[in-house]
Amino acid sequence: MSAIEIPGYVVKREISTTSSATVLLAEQTSLDREVALKILAPSLASDKAHADRFLQVARTLASFSHPNIVAVYDVGVASGETPYFSMQFLSGGDFFARAQRGIDEPDLTETVASIARALGYVHQRGLIHRAVTPQNVLYDGYNTPILIDFGVAPAATQESYVTSAGFAVDAGRYMSPEQARGGELTARSDIYSLGALCFIGLTGRPPYDGADGFAVAYAHVFEPIPRLPANRAHWQALIDRALAKDPKDRYADVDEFLEALTRIGTEQAPEPAAPAATAAAVADAPLVTAAADVPVPAEPTPAPAQPAPTREPAVTVAAVRTPKPEPRVSALKPPAKPTGAATAATDKAGWMRAWPLFVVVGGVALIAAALLIPRGESTKAVSEPQPTAVELPATSTAPGASPDSSTAAAAGPSTTSGIDQPSVPAETTAPVQPDAGAPLPDAGTAAGSETISTLDTLEAATAPTVVDPLNEAIRLGRIDLAGQRLTSPPGSNALERFQFALKLEPKSRSAKQGIVDVAKKYMDLADRNPPDKAAGIAGLIAYGQMLDRAADVAKLLPEGADVLKELATRRRKAVEPLIAQAKADADAWNKAGAKSVYEQALQIDPDNTAARDGLKFVATIGEPGFVFRDKLADGAQAPPLVVLPGASLAMARHPVTRAEFRRFWDSAGRSAFAGKEPTCRDRESIFRSSKKRSWENPDVTQDDTHPVVCVSWPQAAAYAQWLAKQTGKRYRLPSAAEVNQLASRAPRADCATTNLADAAFNRQFAASDGSACDDGFAATSPVEHFAPVEGVYDVDGNVREWVGACGNGAVATAGSSCRDFRVAGRSWLSAAKESVTFSDTYAGDVSLNTVGFRVARDMAN
Repeated sequence: MSAIEIPGYVVKREISTTSSATVLLAEQTSLDREVALKILAPSLASDKAHADRFLQVARTLASFSHPNIVAVYDVGVASGETPYFSMQFLSGGDFFARAQRGIDEPDLTETVASIARALGYVHQRGLIHRAVTPQNVLYDGYNTPILIDFGVAPAATQESYVTSAGFAVDAGRYMSPEQARGGELTARSDIYSLGALCFIGLTGRPPYDGADGFAVAYAHVFEPIPRLPANRAHWQALIDRALAKDPKDRYADVDEFLEALTRIGTEQAPEPAAPAATAAAVADAPLVTAAADVPVPAEPTPAPAQPAPTREPAVTVAAVRTPKPEPRVSALKPPAKPTGAATAATDKAGWMRAWPLFVVVGGVALIAAALLIPRGESTKAVSEPQPTAVELPATSTAPGASPDSSTAAAAGPSTTSGIDQPSVPAETTAPVQPDAGAPLPDAGTAAGSETISTLDTLEAATAPTVVDPLNEAIRLGRIDLAGQRLTSPPGSNALERFQFALKLEPKSRSAKQGIVDVAKKYMDLADRNPPDKAAGIAGLIAYGQMLDRAADVAKLLPEGADVLKELATRRRKAVEPLIAQAKADADAWNKAGAKSVYEQALQIDPDNTAARDGLKFVATIGEPGFVFRDKLADGAQAPPLVVLPGASLAMARHPVTRAEFRRFWDSAGRSAFAGKEPTCRDRESIFRSSKKRSWENPDVTQDDTHPVVCVSWPQAAAYAQWLAKQTGKRYRLPSAAEVNQLASRAPRADCATTNLADAAFNRQFAASDGSACDDGFAATSPVEHFAPVEGVYDVDGNVREWVGACGNGAVATAGSSCRDFRVAGRSWLSAAKESVTFSDTYAGDVSLNTVGFRVARDMAN
């Protein structure tokens, strides 16, 4: 990209590059100043919609005049139809780098306020930014924060760069919930991003994160607003309102946000001391199991030995991430008011020592709650992201043991949470053959946690036996699946849950089906956002990414084979319109367009044979050896041509056949030459000359695949002129030099390579000049019967050919008034001793059953 030439600029180096654009440091020679040149990526520049939008945003940005908005100096289109614009070069780094190093609160307040004022300027013009991220806030040489990279759009728009199934992770960390859902955007969407800027400036990390764009988008929509550390707690009210899930709950406009920002003091709040945990605190803390994230103290005291589990019903309590925006209560902090059953016991040593007591007390409380539920009141199965889920499994079993369904206890809403908490039936397994696939990867620890344990970090031998870890893993996996936490966040997603279940029981049919269902869910996400013209290349990439993720999961075990087959079908179907478009571009010799579309098809279906073959074909268009056929006015095809070395001339691959000549004759030839039929000589003898012979009755055995003979030079020239009119291309008869040059490269003549006089000729015409070998043809043979020379057939033998020259060697074209015209080459009548560059002349009213013709096309058009 750095080699691009834009008049008035001298490129110095590349600053950055992405899949959509490249930014270069350049010197604007007319003003002797450094600028940043932003150039649209070639893959997007070929898409008119992307190119037009790029230029539209640049021109809109150029119309702005604000000290905290990047200045645009020039907008244009470079060589090769590549859009670009030049703008202010900012050398002070970006806000993201400063947040990572640590930024004090006064500097943070000043930066955010400056960007907020810039957004207010944009909002007053009825526009929104849509891409307020730390990387899009740069500093100039005077430490002034500048807002760049606008995705300018009218307010209250649903327009979006990517579909909801294909969020970019970096930009997605700061987008509003409505933008994550692909919904209506307003100025309050930018205010949400301002809140996200504040959060990363205060903590050094974004408010939400995940392994992929979808996970981040999901967190924006459903995850609670994160809590700030104690020393930043005086910012929490601003964060809570700016990051409100519903736009109506956020600051009404930038001015209201700025008022709140100025009220925030810079004094750090003191860190509260963590009180000792009690049994009461444990009872009111979030309910957890082995599947939940369990804080572990630095030096835990071993819990007292517990009796072996009995066949009495046991209680399982599982923590599931909840979409409520309120902060979660930490298991290390007691609630303000301890409740009911939890006050029955107190453990001064901390919750880890009371872990067995926690399970028992929590279980008793939940059983009591269950017994108070009226009979007949049913619970709902989890099919969407749900609040905290509570389950009463069938039995208390060891890992891998089969639960006893006869002792199952029904679960109901918790009486301590204040919300309905649906239950999920316990999982059972059936024996199947062990997997023969590749080993499944281990799950990692949740990012950013210090003392969090996940399902996959546990070992079956040490997993608590209060619940069946196999059933619990599958149950939580199904909840994550319903909540679309497919492969992220780490340690708490459906794939890792099911993988851990397989580690516990490699024969678990339900665990295997869960992994298959994860792959199907990605496939469903792709189906919700199929690629179309409106989505452009970004839509194609997003669709392909979802299919790729589905394939990656399906490949983990043999049971995913059917999903892989279905994915192949979807890919093939999705690229069919692209393949058709690319073929049309190739037929029109639009090499760049065809190449771009084929490459887009391969982004969705990398193994598509048609696209791969198409790319290879596109590379040969117009090059030496390229074979093609022009279209006639009625949609039929002209004779096939091959591009010769030098690429300036294309020669017909064979002499004009009877079938090809008939199309001309019926269209224009009969009326043009009515009553002017030439005398046709048999075997070039003046004594065997007759007007009764014609191209349709030449006195030699022929069919429509044989070269036409008994055609005069004016008729041959008229055929070439007719082709030129039909196709709009420059057709003519080749010159003698062009024909002889090919003929001189033909292999040594024998019956296997050339149709000359031979034993068959001797028998038919009682002659003795023919060779002793026999090619099976006494007269003409079908065209393309013998091997070609540089892609051209019958350059030696079969028929002599009329060439574009008068008898005296002058160039002859249709309508020339030469006395006679020239023929070149050897025919089926020629003996082997005759020269391959044989030449003779005949009058314009003479034809011969040994003479045909072919056409040539100049490649200038």
